[in-house]
Amino acid sequence: MDVLTVVVWSKGTGTGSAERGPGPEAGEGSAALLGEVMAAAGPSLAALGVAEYIVNVRDEKVAGARIDVQVTDLPVLAVVRAGVPVASVAACARVIEALGALGPVSAWSVTASQPLPIDRPTESGPSVTTGDSGEIPAVAIRCDGMANIAFLRRPERIPREQWLSTWLEDHTQVAIDTQSTTGYTQHVVVRALTGDAPVIDGIVEEIFPIEAVRDLGVFFDSRGDDERMAANMRAMAASTARFLDDGTVDAVPTGRYVVGVPGSGV
Repeated sequence: MDVLTVVVWSKGTGTGSAERGPGPEAGEGSAALLGEVMAAAGPSLAALGVAEYIVNVRDEKVAGARIDVQVTDLPVLAVVRAGVPVASVAACARVIEALGALGPVSAWSVTASQPLPIDRPTESGPSVTTGDSGEIPAVAIRCDGMANIAFLRRPERIPREQWLSTWLEDHTQVAIDTQSTTGYTQHVVVRALTGDAPVIDGIVEEIFPIEAVRDLGVFFDSRGDDERMAANMRAMAASTARFLDDGTVDAVPTGRYVVGVPGSGV
């Protein structure tokens, strides 16, 4: 099954959530933003037979994160990912258009692999009704910890096949060994589904303990051992330098929400 990935960017021309900035203060409105995303995406995803999808938003639990890097001109407002029967422009047009009402959007068809499977969420999030008051509300449940979303760009100096091999075959275990990740998803971008989408070659979601938001010792799996933290940071930097250059990565701290789709028929 293909995976549809849609990013809603902040500072758009629309009204409502798209006008909010992505900084620490944005976490205060994350529940409202999440509800808007669910209300927009849910009906169109239900029509595609999607039973469940993922929404990543900056929420209050990740406000002030130490690792927070923006390369793309527009900040990320929300990231929506769903397994769909066909990730094409025609098949996903309604979903992309609905999310476009919240702000500028970019969409891609991507693959998905999980070197570290992500645990099912245990913490209840907000619920919203996606239609008439008589309908069953959609419920979003937050996963534990912080979800770091990274957008990767392949440097021109590296051929695509070599880049993929270095990232997926060589770097993956280094990232797992040097960080406190409890879940790890890799998306290889197949193609863009919106004409003005920025060039993105890969998308990574890494789940960290919530303490990693403000503690680099936790982030780099050292917890008070300065020598281990320094060694892990050096190893991680050396590994990423093999396939990424400065200015080629966004790293966005988010909360990860699993959303059930009422009326999907699945």
